[in-house]
Amino acid sequence: MSKKAPFNSELKVLVVEDSVDLQVLLRAMLNEIPTVKVVASVGTEAAAVQALKADSADLAIVDLELESGSGLGFLKSLSESLDLHDKLKVVIFSNYSNLVIRHRCLNLGAKAFFDKSFQIDELLEYVQAEASGKAQGLTP
Repeated sequence: MSKKAPFNSELKVLVVEDSVDLQVLLRAMLNEIPTVKVVASVGTEAAAVQALKADSADLAIVDLELESGSGLGFLKSLSESLDLHDKLKVVIFSNYSNLVIRHRCLNLGAKAFFDKSFQIDELLEYVQAEASGKAQGLTP
């Protein structure tokens, strides 16, 4: 008889953002939400892929413009690799929020798109809702 792994109610978040200042700010704000743990903050597409291989995350908050690579490239990598994408939800947090870019991100698998200029509260509400759902056992 196989044992089930214990249910982990903590929402593990990966922050993919080129601005170190914004990485620090997001980490601080996200860690204020009960049951949320930021597992890594990285600034490049390659580092984001490596972070997922090293430590699974439930949610990735991804900027489109990175130090090297891009958020779109990260989304493409996920769509091409099921072992990376398995249960990961990706939300985009970027200043590049025109309609064409939003649709492209959503078509590549992003679950939501938030504009950095004015939607940080909405991003935090989204993360809170994801964390609440996980804590209640509603999301894997």
